[in-house]
Amino acid sequence: MICDVAIIGAGLSGLSAARQLAAQGIQVVIVEKSQGVGGRAATRRIQLPDGTEQLVDHGAQFFTARDPLFQSQVSAWLSQGICFEWATGFHTWNGKSLNLPDPKWEAPRYACHGGMSTLGKNLSEGLQIVRNFTVTTVLVEDGEWVLHTDTATPMEPVRAKSLFCSAPVPQSLRLVGPHLLAAERECLEGITFGSCLAVMACYENLPSDLGWKGIQIRDDHSPLSWIALDSSRRDPNQRQGALVIHASPEFSSGETLSTPEGKEKAAAEMLREAGRILGEWAGRPRHAINHLWRYAIPLSEGMPEGYVRSESQVPLYLIGDGLQNGRVEGAWLSGFKAARDYLVRHG
Repeated sequence: MICDVAIIGAGLSGLSAARQLAAQGIQVVIVEKSQGVGGRAATRRIQLPDGTEQLVDHGAQFFTARDPLFQSQVSAWLSQGICFEWATGFHTWNGKSLNLPDPKWEAPRYACHGGMSTLGKNLSEGLQIVRNFTVTTVLVEDGEWVLHTDTATPMEPVRAKSLFCSAPVPQSLRLVGPHLLAAERECLEGITFGSCLAVMACYENLPSDLGWKGIQIRDDHSPLSWIALDSSRRDPNQRQGALVIHASPEFSSGETLSTPEGKEKAAAEMLREAGRILGEWAGRPRHAINHLWRYAIPLSEGMPEGYVRSESQVPLYLIGDGLQNGRVEGAWLSGFKAARDYLVRHG
């Protein structure tokens, strides 16, 4: 498979870059290790014991739009019914009491009735995506990038004149690090991430209005960082009771979470803490599952441009929210800006 530009990863940064490039007639192929798109803008369909399904956003919980470029994209999503304004602020827990949102942080927070994965599905429309393609080797042959995979089902390599890598920086370094200049590698090695263990908890007869939509945990002694009333984001006719509970990066680190048993034990502790904050009912869901996001929270500043353009001989860009200070907006902007730079230089 031969193309002008190959993009590793169908997260929001990779999809954003691909859309800008494809709109200008550039032949783009995205390779994605999973079946879905959107990265951490992810929605899980949970099969409940009674046979019903529950949609739950277990990655990115909402997004803001501060940059005019992204505001334009959000305006388009709003007009298409892709997203809506979910909240303007969130309650906080200080370790002793639940407090109202602080007016000084008031700003639109957007979500999607059909789940945050709707963003990736929208951006991916019309793009060529090779799914279940886990890149194992990245080579340069005859002035072209060659991406190989070792999947059980044979898949032909992808060859491209230029490469965008949107995997989290540590993973990107493992793939394309040998092709970077020493100074570029050293700079990127300073980009670090915190993990986040997410618990998706489903309840019976949970009201759709608890007086809050999200709670930011401001307690250094708590294992939690966030609690969302996920069902407040759903269509009123399809709501079921669900909370999404996120652990702090500190609680989400360590070898204990490297096994299913370790994650289950940590998730049980998170539910007990949710019960302490909200009431005993929160610690007793009828069904709960967990998911560990290893590269969830950028812990260091991004790059000035929001991406890295390598000075290697064959065009190479590294993109992603970790290079644009995190968040949904950061991911989209990183891909958009890198694609814009590419078009100026190679379009």
